[in-house]
Amino acid sequence: MITIKFPAFLTIRIANCLIQRCEKALQSVDKDILFDFSACSFSEPFAITLLVGAMLFSIKRGKVVTYLRSSNKKLEDYLNRIGFYAWGHGTGKEMKSTVKQVELRHLKGVEPLYTDNIITVLQHYLTLSQGVRGSLHLSLNELMTNTFDHSQTQMGCFVCAQAYKSRGTINICLTDFGRGILKSLSTSDEYRHLKNSIDAIELSIQEGVSSRKNRLAGLGLTHIHRFLKINEGQIHIISGDGWVHWDYTNGAIRQVRKKKLDTEFEGTIVNIIAKADGEGIYFLGSENPEEDIF
Repeated sequence: MITIKFPAFLTIRIANCLIQRCEKALQSVDKDILFDFSACSFSEPFAITLLVGAMLFSIKRGKVVTYLRSSNKKLEDYLNRIGFYAWGHGTGKEMKSTVKQVELRHLKGVEPLYTDNIITVLQHYLTLSQGVRGSLHLSLNELMTNTFDHSQTQMGCFVCAQAYKSRGTINICLTDFGRGILKSLSTSDEYRHLKNSIDAIELSIQEGVSSRKNRLAGLGLTHIHRFLKINEGQIHIISGDGWVHWDYTNGAIRQVRKKKLDTEFEGTIVNIIAKADGEGIYFLGSENPEEDIF
């Protein structure tokens, strides 16, 4: 048996470390794998979607997976509420959300009702016009559709959302274990010149960029970026061995960080962080000519 032990704080900041440990489990020659969460005391949606995906992917590869629960009661209560130990299939009860969190879901296709739950959390903390709510709903559905159209994953997509009052932020993460952005775009003659994952990630946020043929596409990430730009948010995209982090302030890019991962991630992670101070009122351009968001 191989034991994969995870640290106390499971956050996007240690993505390199967490991906490395998950990949160690996936590539192990041992049939039995123990995921040890006993030392964990805090987890963001990024880690939740990654870890559940890694456990299920290990099972798909014929491994026998067991786990040690966290000894931290607060974290354990949270993980149980969102269905973490139910492998992302929910609690078996009627799907529900609160104003702080949305149940972890393992999606095999776009589920508009689940997107509704995410929007419910968003609009509790942000004053959103009806037009913006509709556009965000379409954008999130587009991000999920990207997974099923481009990634060729047989695992589906793992999604989780959480609001943090102390941070004043909302965090949404979508993770798939497919072929990644570079391999997906490289199937199109137009993008075969791409040589590395970072360039592919940066290109993927541009409107109209897609491996789909003869279909309107490439809007999901573009719309999300526009929303985050006026909302002073952040977005991390991890795919292959690339990690790009956009950080917005005052309607402009404050900083773009690019990093090459030590361990390649076979798939794509989109981690969205929006400011949730309740002060902003967000409109579509047609509703308020001063703010052309989408």
